[in-house]
Amino acid sequence: MGTMDGLMENNIYNQLKNIYKNHTKHHFSNVSEKNWLKLKFLLKQKKYDDFQKKFFKNINNKFIKNSQKFFLNKNILKNFMFKVDAILLCFINGRLDKNISDIKNPYYKITIDKYNNIFYINNFVKNNIYTYLSESLTKEIIHININNNIKNIKPLYIIYFNCGNKNNNQIFMSNYRNYIYINSNIHNIIILEHHINNDILCFNNIYNTILLNNNSTLEYYQFITNENNNKNYNFINNEYYLYNNVFFKKYDLFMSNKFMNQNNNFQCIGNKSKFIYESILFAKNNNLMNINNYLEHKGHNCYSNQIHKAITLNKAIINLIGLIKINKSAIKTDGQVNYSSLLLSDLSKINIQPGLDILNNNVKCKHGVFTGKIDSKQIFFLRTRGINFKKSYNILVTAFILDSLKNICNIDLIRNKIFNYISCYFSIENFFNEF
Repeated sequence: MGTMDGLMENNIYNQLKNIYKNHTKHHFSNVSEKNWLKLKFLLKQKKYDDFQKKFFKNINNKFIKNSQKFFLNKNILKNFMFKVDAILLCFINGRLDKNISDIKNPYYKITIDKYNNIFYINNFVKNNIYTYLSESLTKEIIHININNNIKNIKPLYIIYFNCGNKNNNQIFMSNYRNYIYINSNIHNIIILEHHINNDILCFNNIYNTILLNNNSTLEYYQFITNENNNKNYNFINNEYYLYNNVFFKKYDLFMSNKFMNQNNNFQCIGNKSKFIYESILFAKNNNLMNINNYLEHKGHNCYSNQIHKAITLNKAIINLIGLIKINKSAIKTDGQVNYSSLLLSDLSKINIQPGLDILNNNVKCKHGVFTGKIDSKQIFFLRTRGINFKKSYNILVTAFILDSLKNICNIDLIRNKIFNYISCYFSIENFFNEF
């Protein structure tokens, strides 16, 4: 490795070391220390993948700072929020804002720990630089428990909002560690996770653990809506544990940041569970998005279906890596995954790596991949029907994502706002409602 690479790594390591040293003055714990030592080991080993190398190179000349407290008026936040009747948890620059958030409510028990003291034994998830950062530098550990005694539970609306200084020589880092417990026999839980970034340079790093106990039902939506922002670095690590007879739907709609990385680890531990996952990914300019999905079936008679769609333009790159593993014990598993991608520019790229690891013959499992461009013959066909070129182009882009979009935006109060975001992002005409 060259001298410049060594200087780059030392600069980033030394900055993180100083941040951790200050962090321990108020938030020291044995768990944080263990994770810091593991992070330190990884940084010293210099075993980075291509994505990490590009990320470190990109932030090398920046001064990394822990995000500072920022008091936000709720009326300002309303301009960015979805208008839904829900319990609000708003994180601003790495902390849960207690003035804006509905911490005291009858539906969800919210617990905030100042110190990371959870010895959570996790043999399923392979930790990485970003999970260790969250575990060692998070200022608040959040636990969310659903109340068993209430039938009609309001949705939980989680917002991550970054705002503050616009100094391009500084990058503000926010780390989060959250645990969500869906208790047994609780049905129809809806969680909305919405990432809103103001026009500042920030590094958002989130680590979520979601446990779905027996007979529970969850719909989990993740939205990143940065239609006018090309500066942020967004890293999300999610781990989901599905026990017996769980019904879990996950929906993602991501508009790319400068760098975007999400690792999902799904563990179907129990029997007779059903898992549905749909995502739509957009990237433009010279942004880079990396999505890694790992699904492991351990229980029997489980079903999973994944549908992922991606669109790139300009010089953007999206990397999609997915693996379904079916263990020997997972008899009568039905697992499917499908990737579809649309390239709107000659210089944009979408790399797809699906994988199946099947250790049991008594299963149904398949995957499919499609990559293409806007078909000129279809454009010609629409134009012969009196539709101009621009509208023909818009119709074909819309048709590509429409089925998934209807599922991801099946909440009426957020549908129009999402449609407007997408229209602005691609600078196309908003006529989604015509379909």
